[in-house]
Amino acid sequence: MDGAVYMRLAEEFTARLHREEYLHLAGLKDTFDTESLFEEFHELFTRDAVLQRLDHRDDRVGRHLAEFAVYRYIGRRLSGLTERIANRQNAARVRVGGKALPFRQAWGMLTRVSDLETRRRIERQVAAAIDRQNADRAQRILGQREIARELGFADYCDLSAQLSGQDLHTLRDEITHLVTETDSACRRRLARALQSDGIDPEGATDADLRWVLLAPRFTDLFAHTKLLPAAEATLSGLGLSLRCAGRVRFDLEQRPKKYPRAFCSPISVPGEVHICAAPQGGWLDFLAFFHEVGHAQHFAHTDPDLPCPCRIMGDDAVAEAFACLFQSIVSEEDWLRRTLGAECIPAAFFERARILQSWHIRRYAGKITYEIELHGGGSKVADMAPRYAHLLGAAVGVRVAPEHFLFDVDDCFYSARYLRGWVFEACLHAHLRDHFGPSWYRSPEAGELLRSLWRRGKELTAEELANEFGIDYGLRPLRQTLRSP
Repeated sequence: MDGAVYMRLAEEFTARLHREEYLHLAGLKDTFDTESLFEEFHELFTRDAVLQRLDHRDDRVGRHLAEFAVYRYIGRRLSGLTERIANRQNAARVRVGGKALPFRQAWGMLTRVSDLETRRRIERQVAAAIDRQNADRAQRILGQREIARELGFADYCDLSAQLSGQDLHTLRDEITHLVTETDSACRRRLARALQSDGIDPEGATDADLRWVLLAPRFTDLFAHTKLLPAAEATLSGLGLSLRCAGRVRFDLEQRPKKYPRAFCSPISVPGEVHICAAPQGGWLDFLAFFHEVGHAQHFAHTDPDLPCPCRIMGDDAVAEAFACLFQSIVSEEDWLRRTLGAECIPAAFFERARILQSWHIRRYAGKITYEIELHGGGSKVADMAPRYAHLLGAAVGVRVAPEHFLFDVDDCFYSARYLRGWVFEACLHAHLRDHFGPSWYRSPEAGELLRSLWRRGKELTAEELANEFGIDYGLRPLRQTLRSP
């Protein structure tokens, strides 16, 4: 198939798929129907079409198209399993206090239940609900392994590394070293936080840690009514618009089957971007919402004249860096005082903010180590649950349910994209502070720099984008953040 025709059809398919994902996760559609969509666009994902794209990786557009073609080909081959997992999970019920709640609602309650025994009982029931779909998830992992070999790759790790151009093992080693050298400080902070909530660090579980970090605390300061006005004021300070002339749209309604965390759906880049959330108040709402605002601003400012592979494909580490940059604003003292009118901010707030950032990085350091082992094919998939619990537990410092060993795995080694995104975000954050001051988010000049970065879409890798704009790239800024007292 001609490359131009392939790009046009790929963009149409992606828009349709993102709309289907949005409707399902927004709780507007009970089922997640992709098989018919893959069938309609079957010519994109035949084996011959994919091999043709793999043979044309001699430029940036070709590499982005090849990565898209391979992952969507795998998605098509496994779409029946993917739909069954999603639909069964959506239909699952978890009993909480005598009521049968939708799975997502019960999962979201883990960060809102203060009673330890009740929280752990919900945690066990959520794990049991997850475990009931693990046979299908295991079959899906086996399918990914098999298809990777069919396409000529050694395994799924090799496939992901070759398509992204990123050395997964080197990234794992660098991040593991970073986690190890900052381990003592991070564990001391974690123990203090758990103890302050009456939780014994020695017996703490993942649900306990999520309660400590993600519970709807500081609700007076972070009232849900302040969410949109705060985002509008922040973008205005940067000389930008939250809605980007209507390109960014918001869905903030409460629905029982709505995904509990905020998410962003770039249905058409840059023309139609949706932010979906169900805010109830609290710090977590603001963190998640500002994260998605960062995504939306990036997508909505992407140059429409870029070829579609550079707008909707490319390096997701770039997109995650911008999202994390905006998320970080919510923990800035000056922003809290000026934007939310905070007069007395508890020291515990800033302590929790530091722990949350280190938890994310340490957790994904454990994930990438685990996923390399999982996808490397050296062990049976069903035997990996204890290894998951060990690696993730060691990384985050609490007990982790082994039943999550396949539920907590994203396609395409997205863990690597998050980790590289955090590295780039720390470098970009340092650059903005150095050039525009600590309150860079009140500088229209900083907004203009961001606009210039956003226009490049996902054409360049994080490392290339940093180099093009004179931003020092490396682990030093992230290391300094994790070491901060």
